[in-house]
Amino acid sequence: MDTIHAKAPRETVGRNTVSRFRMQFQAAAYAALEILGGKEVDRVYCDYHDDFVVRRTVAGVVEYHFFQVKTKGKANQQWDVAEVFALKKKGALDTEEKLEAIRKSIAGKLFVHTLEFGEQCREVTILSNVHFDDDVHEVVADLAAGSSSKKYITQFIGRFADVVSPTKAMTPEEVEAARKKLSLLANVQYIGETLDGFAAAAHTAIYRHSEIELHQHEVERIATGLVTLVEEKSCAPISGLSKSGIDLAASVGLEDLLKVLSISTQVYQTIVDGGDPAAIKAASILQRKLKEVGATESMIETASRAKVSWDMWVRKARHDVPEFTFDLLTQEIDSKCKSWLLAGGVFSDLEEFIQGILSSSIGKKFPTLDTDLVFGGFCAAVVRRSAR
Repeated sequence: MDTIHAKAPRETVGRNTVSRFRMQFQAAAYAALEILGGKEVDRVYCDYHDDFVVRRTVAGVVEYHFFQVKTKGKANQQWDVAEVFALKKKGALDTEEKLEAIRKSIAGKLFVHTLEFGEQCREVTILSNVHFDDDVHEVVADLAAGSSSKKYITQFIGRFADVVSPTKAMTPEEVEAARKKLSLLANVQYIGETLDGFAAAAHTAIYRHSEIELHQHEVERIATGLVTLVEEKSCAPISGLSKSGIDLAASVGLEDLLKVLSISTQVYQTIVDGGDPAAIKAASILQRKLKEVGATESMIETASRAKVSWDMWVRKARHDVPEFTFDLLTQEIDSKCKSWLLAGGVFSDLEEFIQGILSSSIGKKFPTLDTDLVFGGFCAAVVRRSAR
């Protein structure tokens, strides 16, 4: 009798669809990691207006970058002009049916964003796990240039406004700006059937954007958490939600990433408010190191506040005492911190170390020092030593 494996399945679309969505989630999750850099990117919308949308704030102006994720099952396959643009290399582009086909193509749907969002549409990108045919690259380049040696591309350039905006006239400036916004991201290695490529790329990206060092055993957990996060954001119902509600339900922000990275939002925010430019890194180190020695969440939050108080005190103290004297203090704290860490970092032993600093000859040269400040100095030393 035949087994279930002996006959070809009647339908495999569902399996292929699951694989495609998995890679879409990986691509969005990878893009979201740029938020950790604390620069222009602050939010990534998941399956909202497009497969995913990256929001940037540039010189106070909000811009959106729209992505379509298109995948193929075999690495040696390529996307051709017909698939990307629904363009035919022969014949005239002279019927509404032909224009409508382009309008509904992969690129055509992306170009609509350039009209709907105008100057706020920064870029539209087709991202894929495979390469694009040379002719596809040529169409993209010629669209940006506004001219081509190929007749079929020249026709497309001439009818571009009719494709993108069939019911509303576009100015020549709007047409030119829209044509230049399409880009291709080919052979992306951080999306795939498994999480292996994504996990490796995410590990690298997390360090590049935040300098957080991850242990290898954490990488798989975080990679899975990031993709699951994007999947949840992509599937969350948004009907009837306010703008802020949509941001919370359908997009990834910094707080979401901190949760996946197991970094306390409160600890991070405390360190940010203290003016530390590497707040994510500092929060990660402080939280990890203190957890290793048995500190509770409450203790860690106290430690973050103490570190901030120390950092603020240092800025003032540097101007009030000779540099040499101040360096002796930080050297003494660093030495005590090293001894504490080498001894196993028992949290209860900190009190003895702190009192040792306060009663030392160098500690007595700083009358404003107290237990909380020296504790903050220890926390700063822990971060500094671990960041080396």
